[in-house]
Amino acid sequence: LQPQLTNDINIYQGEKPLYPRMMKLKEKNPNLKILISCGGWGKAGDFEPLVGSDSSRESFSQNVITFCRQYGFDGIDLDWEFPSAEHRERFGLLTKTMHKMFKKEAKTSKKDRLLISLAVAAGKYLIKQGYDVPVLCNYVDMINVMTYDLYGGWYNKIGHHSALFHRSDETGMDRELNTNSSMYNWVEAGCPRNRLNIGIPGYGRAFTPDSKDPLKALGQFGGGTGSVSSPYLGESGLLTYFEICKKQLKEGFKRYWHQQHQSPISFKDETWIGYDDPESVKNKCKYVKREGFGGAMVWTLDMDDFNGQFCRKNKQNSIHKFPLVSAIKEEFEIDELTTSISTLSIETSTLSNETVLINDPFQILLDQMFFNASSSSSSSLKFDQSYLFLFNLLTTSYLIGSTINIVT
Repeated sequence: LQPQLTNDINIYQGEKPLYPRMMKLKEKNPNLKILISCGGWGKAGDFEPLVGSDSSRESFSQNVITFCRQYGFDGIDLDWEFPSAEHRERFGLLTKTMHKMFKKEAKTSKKDRLLISLAVAAGKYLIKQGYDVPVLCNYVDMINVMTYDLYGGWYNKIGHHSALFHRSDETGMDRELNTNSSMYNWVEAGCPRNRLNIGIPGYGRAFTPDSKDPLKALGQFGGGTGSVSSPYLGESGLLTYFEICKKQLKEGFKRYWHQQHQSPISFKDETWIGYDDPESVKNKCKYVKREGFGGAMVWTLDMDDFNGQFCRKNKQNSIHKFPLVSAIKEEFEIDELTTSISTLSIETSTLSNETVLINDPFQILLDQMFFNASSSSSSSLKFDQSYLFLFNLLTTSYLIGSTINIVT
């Protein structure tokens, strides 16, 4: 846990602890699963002592059980960025130990077994180096592939950081820097498709191209991130989705569509931004269903247009909160809604027209997730905590992950 944050649990009088408020969401959606996430970027060294021996792996697993049961979490997400070759086998042993101990505890406590998920690299080299894929996929419940940040200021070319497919003019390694190739890196390494979730970013990455044609700028050498940046994210060239919408709404940026990438680009003057919007998100969800993958995750909820201020796309120009996450829900629930309606009992015919036949706690969940969102403008927002959202096709359940640091 981050020692400087005191609002996760009840430490000081008058604070509203976060964990109990999150657990209260299950009253609105009994299918909701809430996992606690350990790790993140820059925290790789914290994992190394955890996997070093049988005793350290068992001790960590027991601590996870105690923590999750005490605060009501349904499992843990391990976000190790990224395991080295030295720790490849040990990471697999950690998941094996956790699964064994979680299963034993569930039998004793007569509660549902705690879940295990992983946030993993998308690139073939990192997969081969750090992941014993058959072992991991045998012992964890789901694997969230970080199919974003495939391009950025660290690379010597301009590219869309979360494109669905490659372009016909791409060659070599560039041809693999897309969601489709990333997912099949894991499939070819031995992971069942239904364990794998694609990653969808709630942000875009910017470049400064020489070309004035945003579509022709792709693949150009150079093109630094320029001066554009987000006051909320603290990284040059990184913008939240709601900030990109704001630029299109108020600053004259135009949206372009790349047909082969199946992805949007926002462009004005010398600023080029690759990002995802509801159209590309729905296409990715169609892809998930067609290819038989498990589901999708978003990093992160607080980068979506949570107030519905800037990304209004309907004819009435009305407020539409969380357009990215809503697009996932809408696309994944198409088949589910059809099935649910067709299997309703004939007794429902006596219900009034106003009756909601299928519970939709989703919007309620999101409205309550950001407890101060309705009273805060985007310009004054402070990101103190990150949330991951995931929709799983197999269980048709929503999962929310709250990211913390590891205590060793």
